[in-house]
Amino acid sequence: MYKFDEKVNRSNTSSVKYEEMNLKFGRSDLMPFWVADMDFKSPQFMLDALKERVDHGIFGYTKRMPEYYDAVASWLDKRHGVVIQKSDIEYGPGVVFLLNMMIRLFTKPGEKILIQSPVYYPFKAIIEKNKRIVTDNVLVLNESHYEIDFEDLSQKAQDPDCTMMLLCNPHNPIGRVWKEAELLKIAHICKENKVLLISDEIHFDLVYKPAVHYSLGKLGTEFDDHIIVCTAPSKTFNIAGLHSAYCLIKNSDMMNLYREELGLLDLNRSNVFSRELTQVVYEKGATYVDELVAYIESNIVFAKDYIEKHIPEIKPMPMEATYLMWLDCKALRLSNEALDDLFINKAKLALDSGYWFGDSGQGFMRLNLACPKSMLEEGLMQLSNAVKSIQ
Repeated sequence: MYKFDEKVNRSNTSSVKYEEMNLKFGRSDLMPFWVADMDFKSPQFMLDALKERVDHGIFGYTKRMPEYYDAVASWLDKRHGVVIQKSDIEYGPGVVFLLNMMIRLFTKPGEKILIQSPVYYPFKAIIEKNKRIVTDNVLVLNESHYEIDFEDLSQKAQDPDCTMMLLCNPHNPIGRVWKEAELLKIAHICKENKVLLISDEIHFDLVYKPAVHYSLGKLGTEFDDHIIVCTAPSKTFNIAGLHSAYCLIKNSDMMNLYREELGLLDLNRSNVFSRELTQVVYEKGATYVDELVAYIESNIVFAKDYIEKHIPEIKPMPMEATYLMWLDCKALRLSNEALDDLFINKAKLALDSGYWFGDSGQGFMRLNLACPKSMLEEGLMQLSNAVKSIQ
């Protein structure tokens, strides 16, 4: 049994989550429930693997590791039913890096790229910073369930200037796991309109029954030239600081172009730890992930029950995946600024503000549940007291 209830002091460790709150929220005395990393100490098998490599004492250039590709392919097969050739897998420092690369390699400045807001805010930022144009297929909130407006998606995909779509699967921040039928419909729309579909699947291991993640890597060969999957062990095993992600590209010409660009940037070797640790976690981490998912799911139940009982003005959206709870705060009838003030200055909590994820996220907040339950309870108590103070 892994110890998810253990509190770990993360001060003075250069943690963005703890040490950049002042930059993001204007004060540093907040409980951090914002950026998506976990407050759980890495399991011993990971620490042992890192220590063994450190103890060797030499950290020179690192060659390509066949075992890395074996481990990734095995994990994808056993955990997600994705059967893929090792030649279709390639390393990248991070998923946002990979998304940037796909935009730069396979679209041109001035072209349009589809997203589905409210969505992970780097999607919009990297499109605009690469001088492409955001086209938003806004998700429809039907009571507490988000749905895709397929008529709007189809219409926007038909624009000849629209050449790519960034899909979030599972979706951050709304916690939806897109169903196979929904994904097939998206894939067909994109293929028919020559829109390259890029699927960010970084949260694919963190899914709660009865939901089942369906990777676009499982679609038939007819989509091989039209889909690229980007994912990583970083959310699952909380190793974003080691910069280890990968993409699945079945079209050999596109893969060769990506590998060439990766080499030109001198990023094809990776650091000495990232690929080795990816191999280790994928070979030894199945039980850990099962227990992690169970613990986070218990936090979801706890948070939902606590909020419904003590803060009924806030409505947690159903969660099928991720460890990020999407909170509907619209019943408080507060402006963006007033809602931020409630959480930051009254509750003394750091959460991601809903409007960061697009206009359709206004009135929402995103709560990170990947922490010891005692920390979550303390934070929710502070929020409850803050809401009572403004009534």
